[in-house]
Amino acid sequence: MTRARGATWDVRMLWTRCARRIWVWAALVAAAPLLLLAPCARGSDGVAGSSAPSRYTLRVLGVADSVVAAETGETRPLDRLWVRADIDRLAGRIRDRLAVVGRYDALVRLMIAEGNGTSPGLATLSVEGAGATAPSASTAAPAPRTPAAPALRIVPLDAGGVHDPAAVFARGARGGVSPQAIAGGLDALRDAAVELGRYAATVTLDSIVPAGDSLRVHVRLAAGPPVVFDSLEIPGASVTRPRSAATIAGLHEGHVLTPDRIAEARERLRSSELFAWVGEPRVVPGAEPGHGHVVIPVEESSASQFEGALGVAPGEGLTGRVDLGLGNIAGTGRAAGARWVGFGNGRSLYALHYREPSLFGRAVDASLALDADLADSLFSHTSWSLALGGRPAWRTRAEAAVAHSGTIYTGSGRGSSATWSVRGGLSWEGLAPAPNPSRGWSASLDAEGGRRTDVFPGIEESRRGLWRGRLHLASAAPLGGSRVLFGSVRAEQVSLGDGEFPVEELRYLGGSEGLRGHPDRAFAGSRILAMTLEQRWITDPRGGRAYLFLDGGAHALDAPLAAGSPANAGLGTDGSSVTVVDPTSATLSRTVLSDGWEMGYGAGLQTRMASGLMGVELGLRPGAALREATIHIRYASRW
Repeated sequence: MTRARGATWDVRMLWTRCARRIWVWAALVAAAPLLLLAPCARGSDGVAGSSAPSRYTLRVLGVADSVVAAETGETRPLDRLWVRADIDRLAGRIRDRLAVVGRYDALVRLMIAEGNGTSPGLATLSVEGAGATAPSASTAAPAPRTPAAPALRIVPLDAGGVHDPAAVFARGARGGVSPQAIAGGLDALRDAAVELGRYAATVTLDSIVPAGDSLRVHVRLAAGPPVVFDSLEIPGASVTRPRSAATIAGLHEGHVLTPDRIAEARERLRSSELFAWVGEPRVVPGAEPGHGHVVIPVEESSASQFEGALGVAPGEGLTGRVDLGLGNIAGTGRAAGARWVGFGNGRSLYALHYREPSLFGRAVDASLALDADLADSLFSHTSWSLALGGRPAWRTRAEAAVAHSGTIYTGSGRGSSATWSVRGGLSWEGLAPAPNPSRGWSASLDAEGGRRTDVFPGIEESRRGLWRGRLHLASAAPLGGSRVLFGSVRAEQVSLGDGEFPVEELRYLGGSEGLRGHPDRAFAGSRILAMTLEQRWITDPRGGRAYLFLDGGAHALDAPLAAGSPANAGLGTDGSSVTVVDPTSATLSRTVLSDGWEMGYGAGLQTRMASGLMGVELGLRPGAALREATIHIRYASRW
């Protein structure tokens, strides 16, 4: 049995040796072509002439094993073989961890010993200078002695157009050397590049080198090319055309997109009154390299409206108002409208207007207005104005206009006049929400100056200066719950120096012009003051409310009234000189011209229906019976 077993073992040993030789010869035959082509092959990460990356046994000195495990995500990372690329990445992570905890004096050193043949090499990764403060997986090392402000070096030297990058970095770091300060400096550098329209700019930390009492921060800044405007997209808009919106926003093809330009575009869209809400803009890659596509989400507002009101006042007949406005015509942002106002006793006002939202692609709008004021067949006053406006700041509007007006009288008070004037205005709109204000305030100021020419039959033509001024203030304050206190003040004055005051320059009070409870245009003068105070109960934020109101007004006339014929000098009953006014003046004015204060009070209700807003208002004057009340029925719709 022993000999048999020994023979069996010898046979097995012989067979094993033969098999090994066969496999060795087969491997050499298969490797021959590779050995012949080896000089032409490219080394990847190991010894030159090898087709596979070299492997290394890794040792880490000066860093806790838990840190290495945390950075690699492995339980026992040092038990395996490493390639050079993975070792470099680990060294970078350890260097970043040291920078985060403020260990700028630490040095990460990597030493490589190549292997021989199939034997792996040896890589030693050591952290020097950190000593006992080397970072661990759970605790952060204290910062070293605070050095001076860091010095900056850009790698490469081209800073992508950023002016004085060292100063920009210092402002962002605020003179500090903590990790947070250096991160702030890097953010400031990138923001400076983005302000130049270089949205693809990247700023990375290359290294931090202690230099005596200061630090030298090496930064890689890849600014990239400036991004130019390609097109605009306005998600949420169903009527407004993107190209028209881009023109209104001031975005033109080829312009460099900077944060200031994009912020201005958003403000111009918000102030265009075409949108109820304009979201935050963002820039995405355009159709071509270096081009940007701007996306600004919006919510379109109701740009068109219709408003009508009918009034009944004792002795005045039927009065009313019809106002039609068409906005965002064909999605271009243009607007037009027409208005008619009937004041009773044969007095009517007709008006047309047109508005161009962006003149020549600039942040300036242009408007043209035509007005006609008629009193039976004895009086007609027509005017036109051409205005340019813009918004220098959010909620602020400035406007300048040139205007011309003319008046023709017929009948016994024949004559005509013509006026050329220049007007300027400034307004602030801070009431919110717009349909039913419950907070904020608004103000507007208009001043107009010009020259007036009067022509009377048989009298030499006369010229004199003309000045008009108007101030309007409004405010709303919440009182808790649905209660809101609303108030407004309006003051107007017209001055023509010496001489008679023309009837077409009168300013009115009454009814819809600021003194409810009285007929429309019940009082007039060269100076008026109208005030209102309302206690409101908001029933619907979109316009529904019930309210009580108290109105007050003052009016004064500084000179005798004239209408077509000048006032003539005459003698009184006592022989003194007096001014005789043509009676036609009082007939055409159809109002009370005495100086004084007036009051009015009442209540109103406004409710929202499926088709719009419907309201009714009842006004009384002090001492008047209920049958003498004025009633106004209003209807308004927006679409």
